[in-house]
Amino acid sequence: MPNLPISPRYKRYRGSKENLQRKSHEAVRVAHLVADHVNRLIANNPAEMQMIIFASVAYDLKLTTEQVRSAISNGGYNGRTIRVDENDRRELARYKTSDSAG
Repeated sequence: MPNLPISPRYKRYRGSKENLQRKSHEAVRVAHLVADHVNRLIANNPAEMQMIIFASVAYDLKLTTEQVRSAISNGGYNGRTIRVDENDRRELARYKTSDSAG
């Protein structure tokens, strides 16, 4: 089972080619966006066992499924199953949205 909160996964390009630097910066931005979104989904779902479907996350963020799949590690091809315990809930507290919002 994964450690929570989910961390983004990416490779940085450290060369001098500007077009590859831009692609690398964009990949890092997308990875952080996906990880933050998934952590918010997990934090705001009270279930102990949760399934994160990559296509659903991609739809929410207007990304491709492959971008989502690449951004978070340790998943299967279509998603990942996560068990959330009380220690994880404490770690995810910063991602929890207020119940009174709305």
